[in-house]
Amino acid sequence: MKRLTKEAHLKYHSASLSFSGLLKNIPIKKGRWFIVQTSAQRILEYIGLLALVVLLSACSLNEDPHDQPAAGAPGNVLRIDVDADFGSFAPCLAECSGSTYVFPYIYSFLFVLNPQGDLEPDLAVNWDYDPKTFTWRIGLRQDALFHDGVPVTAADAAYSLRSFAENSRKIFGNKLKKITATDTYVLEIQLNQDDPSFLNSLWDLEMVPDPGRHSNLDLKGSPVGSGPFKFDRRTDDGRVIFAANEHYYNGRPAIDRVVFTYIPRGEDSWARLIKGETDIVGNLTVKNYQIIEQYADRFYFAKSSWNYYSILLYNTHHPLFENPMVRRALTHAIDRDYMVQNMLNGMAEKVSGPLGNRTACCDPDLKPLAYDPPLALRYLEKAGWTLDPDTHYLVKNGQGFEFELLLRAGNDADLKVARFIQLCLNEIGIRVHLKAMPTDAFYNFYSRNTDFEAVLTELTANDRRPEEVLEVWVTSRDLLSQAGGFDSPEATRLTGLTLTAKDPETRKALFQQFDQLIADLQPGSFLFQKIYIDAMSRRFALNHPFSFDYPGLYRLKDARLKNEGK
Repeated sequence: MKRLTKEAHLKYHSASLSFSGLLKNIPIKKGRWFIVQTSAQRILEYIGLLALVVLLSACSLNEDPHDQPAAGAPGNVLRIDVDADFGSFAPCLAECSGSTYVFPYIYSFLFVLNPQGDLEPDLAVNWDYDPKTFTWRIGLRQDALFHDGVPVTAADAAYSLRSFAENSRKIFGNKLKKITATDTYVLEIQLNQDDPSFLNSLWDLEMVPDPGRHSNLDLKGSPVGSGPFKFDRRTDDGRVIFAANEHYYNGRPAIDRVVFTYIPRGEDSWARLIKGETDIVGNLTVKNYQIIEQYADRFYFAKSSWNYYSILLYNTHHPLFENPMVRRALTHAIDRDYMVQNMLNGMAEKVSGPLGNRTACCDPDLKPLAYDPPLALRYLEKAGWTLDPDTHYLVKNGQGFEFELLLRAGNDADLKVARFIQLCLNEIGIRVHLKAMPTDAFYNFYSRNTDFEAVLTELTANDRRPEEVLEVWVTSRDLLSQAGGFDSPEATRLTGLTLTAKDPETRKALFQQFDQLIADLQPGSFLFQKIYIDAMSRRFALNHPFSFDYPGLYRLKDARLKNEGK
């Protein structure tokens, strides 16, 4: 998805006192933990809500503040908050960082998705497919320039696709037999097998300059693309700034600048949005949305179900988690119904396996493991764990069952979920120690890596390209799987069969077998798939409905400041 990973990425803290009043009553259950919300806490909630009313009034939400610009007003600058720090700006190397939010502004694509989900031309102007030779022939427009003034050619497109195939899109690369620039503006892609839907595999791959045709390129730190905005600078206070590209082939954008700001905590971005300090915020909490939705005439809202799900991922190479029965026990001990209904206000649903709930290839008969702590304890006893009568914690060979759970620093929603997991597992005698890490370090710590014990993260369930799900879980000869190095010979076998299957029904059946296999092995506790709520200030007029996914980010290039529109 790119949402932030490519699409990525990724999004209250039960003890924090925020505008939305995160403190809630947690019902007392027989034999379970509980938290009592005191009168003082309720008073603090009311104070927080009163402060919000005052703040909204100060922001002049009853009168349009943009009709009478004040000193220091933002002007014709689109400001976007992101929840992940900026890493490399080289697209084929950027996994799970805030940089992926900015790519649709600085880079072009061969194709783009329209709001209906259909492919439309960007750099490509025509294309055809020869099913006999498995070859796609793509003609490129001849008026596109990179930001350094060099024309965009088929050689650049070929270099870009090869870079993705060799780095972050291995499965995409496995489809390719040969990529050739047969003319200055003609690209040929020969596949290893018949694939009429192949273009869906590359629509979100950014076109970058071929280093052989450009001098002094530094895509990691100072990107050069052919998109609607040019890289200006990166500041010490967590901002990346882009200026309108005067020579953009679709015409200069109406917006003068786009400023991306890294804000780790969603609650801070929410406050910035209310105060008019930013224009776009992703992943509002349900509580915040319920407060602000009455001002719908001042904000655009978008609700979407991401192609991502939350998972408590285990290092299956670690002695604690190498037994699938133990991993299943942990899932049975986590009350996911409570998470969905009480912590996420019903704006989510439980997931059962790696393909999520909405992909066409997921197994419709696959059901989430039930919340059943007694069953969890029976599984753990079979695995050799016993409850110490004095401490009431599980022990085996003199060692207690405890582990470190990694999560993203500054992400209040993740912290709230992690604390709930900590309490659920504590009920059956397992100690969990939480450790928050900066976003960039967090992903590097577990993705294609085994230097961790457990991690609370999000993984893809891509509907348009379900083969990407296979890459998450399969370890190749030279590269560990993205899912913490998880490895299964049967999963590898099914992946090979799935990728080479020509019959759609056979391919779908193999995907469903893969879905069932991973769910049975339970390399992580599959938690939930959220509905995301994003917001944008109506300072800008849009040509298309607002959305904060990757295609929606691309379409924001056409936004126009209302009081300066033509």
